[in-house]
Amino acid sequence: MHCLTNHPPLNPLPSREGKFRFLAAAVSAAALFFTPLAASAAEDAIIAIVNDEVITLKDLQSYIRQTQASLVAEGVSPEQREVLMAELGTEGLNRLIEDKLILSRANAINISVRDKLVDERVAEVRQKYGSEHALVEALVKNGATLTDLRNKILEQLKIKFVVEHEVKSKIFVNPQEVTQFYEENEGDFQKGERANLDSIYIAFIDDKEAARRRAGEALALLKEGRDFAEVARQYSDTPSLGVVERGQLLPAIEETVFRLSEGEASPLTEADTGIYIFKLKGRTPSQTAALKEVKDQIYTFLYRKKFKERFEQWLEKLKKGAYVEIKP
Repeated sequence: MHCLTNHPPLNPLPSREGKFRFLAAAVSAAALFFTPLAASAAEDAIIAIVNDEVITLKDLQSYIRQTQASLVAEGVSPEQREVLMAELGTEGLNRLIEDKLILSRANAINISVRDKLVDERVAEVRQKYGSEHALVEALVKNGATLTDLRNKILEQLKIKFVVEHEVKSKIFVNPQEVTQFYEENEGDFQKGERANLDSIYIAFIDDKEAARRRAGEALALLKEGRDFAEVARQYSDTPSLGVVERGQLLPAIEETVFRLSEGEASPLTEADTGIYIFKLKGRTPSQTAALKEVKDQIYTFLYRKKFKERFEQWLEKLKKGAYVEIKP
């Protein structure tokens, strides 16, 4: 069954915050690949200067390779990796400069990362792959190495710690803010009509006609007065659906479900993957969610909003205090 859950629009997850928009800073993905002779001549070319640190094309290639290693290690799908890496192809230099500034700040306030933390994170990643050999194989297949992964993890942890120290630790959301947001946006917390359902689901698998015959047998038993739960135990391939909200189900199924009277069983209702029989146990009308039901959701939204704003202000301050030059 295809389900679409409706929630209030309270989820602006902070993406990579505060991307720089320097003029002429875009470096296309195509510019990162050369013939061997051209690459050896060009990889030491200086493409930017951040404070007293130079960034070469080789540094940028290494940064992109390490990012690829991190995405592979985290199990990001190939399709999503392709999208992210394409974006990095044009934004890579900006991202690298941004990370350099944040890491420089981490070093300035003496933030360090113990080797044990990096080892533990690598071990977590290795566990996902079952063995170090499988992990290394996945990295190599995507043009990266275990060293690339360790370096990326080290940088990520440093960035995490300095952001926690200088940004997150200064963010507070008090209960009054949560209540005020709820009162000002009460309409966003409307819950649709809900139905509490018992259900029998018979999957098509390989033989649709056999599934239809089996569903017909189950419906016949219900019409004879057999207990729904008993028939479900005998025939259903999945547990009961439970409580669903209007708007979560496929239109054809929803029309059937919300037309039922309490205690009534539905006719056979086909979906793409199988056949359903529903019984309505109860119905709850549309209503506004109480503050106690959504306060955690509101808190998270407000916290992320404040984090995004404060992070961007902090990053802007780092930029203003730094010397950054992009080479043509």
